[in-house]
Amino acid sequence: MRQLLNILIFIGVLIVSKQSVAYPDFIGYGYSSCITCHYNGLGGGALNDYGRALFATEITSRAVFPDSMEEETIGNASGFLVTQQMPWFFRPGIKYRGLYFQQNPNGSNEVNKWVNMQRDFNLNFFFDKKQNVSLITTASYADFDVPETTIDKWSIYAKEFYVRIKQSNNLWWYAGQMDKAYGIRNVDHTAVNRFPASDVGLNQYGQSLGVMAHFTYPVWDIAVNPFFGSVYTVSEKRQQGVAVTGEYQVYEKFKVGGSVLASESDQTRWRLAGVMTRMGLSKGTSVLAEAGLKEQTRKGTNLDPQLGSYAWVQSMVAITRGYNVLTTIEHSKDDIQKSSSENLKYTFGLLAFPLPRTEFRASLSNGKTNLDGAGVDDSWALQTQVHVSY
Repeated sequence: MRQLLNILIFIGVLIVSKQSVAYPDFIGYGYSSCITCHYNGLGGGALNDYGRALFATEITSRAVFPDSMEEETIGNASGFLVTQQMPWFFRPGIKYRGLYFQQNPNGSNEVNKWVNMQRDFNLNFFFDKKQNVSLITTASYADFDVPETTIDKWSIYAKEFYVRIKQSNNLWWYAGQMDKAYGIRNVDHTAVNRFPASDVGLNQYGQSLGVMAHFTYPVWDIAVNPFFGSVYTVSEKRQQGVAVTGEYQVYEKFKVGGSVLASESDQTRWRLAGVMTRMGLSKGTSVLAEAGLKEQTRKGTNLDPQLGSYAWVQSMVAITRGYNVLTTIEHSKDDIQKSSSENLKYTFGLLAFPLPRTEFRASLSNGKTNLDGAGVDDSWALQTQVHVSY
């Protein structure tokens, strides 16, 4: 409880302090709806043409461009073929994300490793010029066996594929394999609010077959998402259920919301509930936070359900255009009703967009685990990450 109190105090400091600038999302630029920049209305996945131009003209450093070059010229060069116009019915994209990490540096159990986290190729098709009906697809390459799935090592698989239909300005439909509608879709799939060590399926392999209705209005939006499990998940672990998420805009650049999810497989039942907030503090600056409860029931056993908690806060302090300080605090407890481990993680580092289509991260993480009557040595990790999108 003391750690949770510390996290709540930290959130409060971020919100009331005018000296703290943060932007882990674009709400600081006034873009409070993810559908402005992404084909998926809840964020994540491929960027649309506007999102590509925004990345080039508002997020990326101008250092490589002469002062005489106008922002419009930079934005017009953000397409897949640079300045060459693509056919209206087709948009491709390529994304790569690689991570080099060093665990417990200079320790007896030091680990050094390079991981290819993301190698995606997007093929997006549109059946009319206004993109009222679209087919969004992402193929990914795996260089290792993905546990508890049918994805084999050295294989290319269809990560996501769904049809998007715009019924009106206020209602969008999605059908196919896609990310579930829960919580804040931060890019770090190892974060506690993505439940990386569970089979609930919110991490990078958590896409699921389903349908989604997304209602979006100027000050609020809500998405309802029945899902039926991934085509790659082994049958006994395939989670089926429903997720609902929504946000309300209290005032400009400040949104609050919540999410619920109920699902089960032959082996496990999950119930999730969380609250979240996104606040823009000034142009290009914002803070995100999410906290909630997670209940896991192991079916076919005499074990009681485990009711755990999680909290995640991320801030980004702008140094100059294209360069930011990224800070994350994460907290989780497996069972708040019984004695169980309590995990706390602090991450501090640099997030930079030095060149068009590129992202660079360097961070230091400290992990703490608290057990009743026992202490565990802190874990440390140095990470360097490179992301290229085209």
